[in-house]
Amino acid sequence: MGKKSITGKERMQAAFKGEKLDRHPVLLILGGHYAQKAGYTLEQFLTQPEAALETVKLTCEELDSDALFVPLNPLMPDAQEAFRKLMGKPLSIKKENIKEKLPKWTVRQPREDPLFSAHLDMCEKCLEVFPDYHIVTMIGGPWSFALELRGANEAMVDIYEDKPFLHDLMTYTTDTVIARCLAALELGVFPFIGDPSAGMSLISPDVYREHALSYHQKIVDAVHEIGGRIAFHICGYVDPIFEDLIGLGVDALSIDAPSSLEKLFEVGRGKTTIIGNVEPILFVEGTADQLQQEAKKCLDIAQGDARYVIGPGCQIPLQANLDNIRAFTQACHSYGV
Repeated sequence: MGKKSITGKERMQAAFKGEKLDRHPVLLILGGHYAQKAGYTLEQFLTQPEAALETVKLTCEELDSDALFVPLNPLMPDAQEAFRKLMGKPLSIKKENIKEKLPKWTVRQPREDPLFSAHLDMCEKCLEVFPDYHIVTMIGGPWSFALELRGANEAMVDIYEDKPFLHDLMTYTTDTVIARCLAALELGVFPFIGDPSAGMSLISPDVYREHALSYHQKIVDAVHEIGGRIAFHICGYVDPIFEDLIGLGVDALSIDAPSSLEKLFEVGRGKTTIIGNVEPILFVEGTADQLQQEAKKCLDIAQGDARYVIGPGCQIPLQANLDNIRAFTQACHSYGV
């Protein structure tokens, strides 16, 4: 891949600094969308290094995004399911008797985890193969990780009946997330924290502030302490905690379609880089014209703010029409000048 006059990596770096280049950067949250076209099954894309890398190569040839997410990520739910199926393990990572087990656990270093170590190898490969792109890895947030280990229903009871245990569990998951972030940053890969269960679709603002906010702050502080940058994404509706999220000092905040891009700009303009937030289901059920209009709408809201990155509100569904993804990307390039 030849050197471009302005690279995606340069556009993303400019957005973090509030500097204008030729156009707004585009960040597409994609998975194995091009796996079949590349000659692989989705399961192969999720579990095999060669299939993952070749699929991303084709994705980059088909779409001119400015950032790419490193594949073969064992922290993503679909990949977790595929890997656990291959290993003959139950699909859920929920731990029975976790209250008795937690005091004995220590944080596992990233290179000591075979699956995450393989992901770090893929991170290094992507940096080598795609030097013009802003390389990103999705890292599961501490609240969602805690609910996966404990069980969502059980954790909801703990909020009222066993707060000390829940805070101990959050300390463990947060320290694990920090270790993963620092390992990615050491390679030069940007950590993108996805904490879907921390949204207002599941918990209240008060619960977020009591049980998640301080742990999110701990992650941001750890990354900034070594001079790194970090982005956060929480699925669903998060308008009531916009000021809390901005107050974390995150370098970028990605919001889902149910949240208000207008309100986020009112609260966070000039304070962080804003990412989002076109409705992902439109890539499946919508038309190219609708996606073009949505791209224009988001860019109109941004009003030329240099600290804006356009993209979908969350991961584009695997059932998406590939022509729709391409039309959206081209519209972002045209309208985002």
